[in-house]
Amino acid sequence: MRTALRILFGLVAACFAAALVKVLHVITPTELFGLAGDALTTRLFRLGELVLLTATHQALFVVPLALIAITVAEINRWRGWFVYALLGVVMAAAGFYLQFASEGELKTIVNQYAARAYALEGLLAGLAYWLVAGRYAGWRRGGGLVKAKPYPVGTPRLRVSDIAETEGKPAHKS
Repeated sequence: MRTALRILFGLVAACFAAALVKVLHVITPTELFGLAGDALTTRLFRLGELVLLTATHQALFVVPLALIAITVAEINRWRGWFVYALLGVVMAAAGFYLQFASEGELKTIVNQYAARAYALEGLLAGLAYWLVAGRYAGWRRGGGLVKAKPYPVGTPRLRVSDIAETEGKPAHKS
């Protein structure tokens, strides 16, 4: 149960991290630093609203693919930050490709700015997942491989044919 909750919180953190990166490519920090007073408060509330909406949208598309990657990582007990950063970038690249493939003749997504945004989004989402859940990966703690217990086999019953002959005489007469 704790493993499932850890994975769930990790996915939520990854979705929020990815959403924050996407929204900060639209509402830039430079724009926020230039505001003051009520304008800043209004803009920050709008930023929060967009992050929540984007995180929800992100979860709809990423979670199925992420669950496959997380299952593999949990089974293999991958706990390194680099693994999750790489998995995040790979999933972001898949999202970038799907966005590219869904466009018509006019390819608007094919530019360095969008590619960097997707790569940074995947990197930070993978690191956010690792920070919350990935560094504790593994179905069991303690190190070493999980060894299966042998199947318990009962002691076999002796049959008449299994009894060894003694001194060249058969054990029983037919």
